[in-house]
Amino acid sequence: MYRRYIKRLLDVIISVILLIVLCPLIILIAIVTYIELGWPIFNHRKEKEGQYHKIFIMYKFRTSLPKKPNSKEKVFTNVTRFIDYSRLNELPQLFNVLKGDMSLVGPRPFIPGDDLPKDKISEKRYLLKPGITGLFQIRDGGTHKEKLECDIKYYDNLSFWLDLKIVLKTPAAIIRKMMAK
Repeated sequence: MYRRYIKRLLDVIISVILLIVLCPLIILIAIVTYIELGWPIFNHRKEKEGQYHKIFIMYKFRTSLPKKPNSKEKVFTNVTRFIDYSRLNELPQLFNVLKGDMSLVGPRPFIPGDDLPKDKISEKRYLLKPGITGLFQIRDGGTHKEKLECDIKYYDNLSFWLDLKIVLKTPAAIIRKMMAK
């Protein structure tokens, strides 16, 4: 019951509240992104693989300039680096939650066509909508294998209380990761 109806209802209610409360911040980030990087302010077509392997466009503020030739590193400004590290660039994903492509909590989506170890990815992770945050995101790093294990652990233990725990631990995890950089 929680998985199907209550979780979706909470996603919609909380997303609407967050969008209303955070609207000034979202507008400010959009303006700063435009001033710092110009158009477009959103990443170009960030296709992701969601529930049941369905492809969707994940919204996210752009935080870097195109990579320089022969360079592996993204080019940030001081302001856009902060927006990226603080994960404020992911606030537009609240619109993905409203559309029903994502949930507030769930496994992070993969990029379609990524070279992933198909035999090691449980189909359970695709039975849920991908989340803005998740069980792996509140940890202090880990391997790709541990990420996949967290996805299964989340699926097997999905509950309101686990989602609440993850949501409450996410800000502290973001701050810890920012301090480590």
